[in-house]
Amino acid sequence: MVNKTREGVCFEKSDDFRLITEEKTHFFVYRSGKRVLTDKWGKAIWESLPGRKSEIFEKIKSQADLSERLVDEYFYIFLCAGIILSDIKEEPEQKSIKDSSEKEGDLISVIVVTYNGEDYVKRCFGSINEQTYKDLEVIAVDNASKDDTVKLLKKYFPDVQVLAQKKNRHYAGGINRGINEAKGKYVFLLNQDTDIEPDCIEHLYRKVVSDRRIGAVSPMLKFSQLPGFINGIGNQINNHGWGTDSFIYCVDIGQFEALKEIPSACFGAVMLSREAIEEVGLVDEGYKSFYEDADWSFRCWLRGWKVVPEAKAVVYHDFGGSYLWNRKLAYVIRNRLRLVLKIFQGRVMLGFLKNYIREDLRNYFSLMRKKQFRTACCFIRAYFLLILNFPAILLKRLAFMRVKMKNMRERDVIGKNPSFYCCLQAGLEMPQIDVATIRRYYRWEMVKPVNSKW
Repeated sequence: MVNKTREGVCFEKSDDFRLITEEKTHFFVYRSGKRVLTDKWGKAIWESLPGRKSEIFEKIKSQADLSERLVDEYFYIFLCAGIILSDIKEEPEQKSIKDSSEKEGDLISVIVVTYNGEDYVKRCFGSINEQTYKDLEVIAVDNASKDDTVKLLKKYFPDVQVLAQKKNRHYAGGINRGINEAKGKYVFLLNQDTDIEPDCIEHLYRKVVSDRRIGAVSPMLKFSQLPGFINGIGNQINNHGWGTDSFIYCVDIGQFEALKEIPSACFGAVMLSREAIEEVGLVDEGYKSFYEDADWSFRCWLRGWKVVPEAKAVVYHDFGGSYLWNRKLAYVIRNRLRLVLKIFQGRVMLGFLKNYIREDLRNYFSLMRKKQFRTACCFIRAYFLLILNFPAILLKRLAFMRVKMKNMRERDVIGKNPSFYCCLQAGLEMPQIDVATIRRYYRWEMVKPVNSKW
């Protein structure tokens, strides 16, 4: 419990985190084992707890040249991330955001594609059952699981419509099977390795009905094993590297209230309009898994629909929980090239292809030098499949070019990419809260005075 004082708000360490130092580098370690990089100032603040801000500032100002403003910013971000606690009394949230006079909503079809998901489905479908929005039909499309996924679904969730497929049609094929069976005006796609806040679907519904040209609404994904940090709000495609989750590793400090559009939804959790699906088309099953969401989102934008975020809708994701790395790598290598060949045009297409092929060659030869032959073979397999499927990709490209809007270009969609990557240190795959990140990003994203929190 937080120690309360008469003189003001008091802060203390969260029991969910501990601080460790390895080779002069400081980390906050969550109870799951996941780490957050910090610096000597973050360490000094942590070690000065518990106490009031004024007391802590007096303790550490002799150790480091920190302004009171910077200390405030550390406190604010640490508090939002759950690294520290305070005795601030938050106003209780209402269980439902619906107005009592509001009529019953539209039917929403929740579609979860499962595959060997016995470790996930109880948590995922249990969270669906707890939704404040009740006009739901829930569909599980099982891709020929070899474990007890289907048995568990039928035992614990008898109201779920289970479509057990005899063959694994991968994620894209599973989505399409579910959409074809669904009756809802809106479709909520969800990965099996997720669970959702009780008001998640309600927030998404509110957003999608606010503008009839919204084709997709992307919730805020947070890490299940590090819930104070963002897994992504949609995703983005660049002319280098892999497609990535937007705002990955950020802390939600309220900066997304002003975010109106995103380039691509992440189909790990997204609400789609039935009307948009009928115009844009189903998911391209040629991708199997990965980049199928970017493909659909680009087609959505280029047909005159919008892809928007809803940060109030929160989904917790067991990031990477359902896929083996080598299998994922082969799909990603092939599918980023497939996307460019199918959707992009002119100099943009040539620029993307040149960079992607150059990166693939560099990565392939690096793996060969390191004698990581199994991983290197993913590149050979990916290019072989791409060449094999090139005629089908070309046909899909020609069909799409006939129906896309002339006044929208793929560069317009790419231009919606956020410009900031929270992971600043090269090769670092973890969040960081340090003075460089605060000054480069968080300081500019504060949507209200920090002191208003206390």
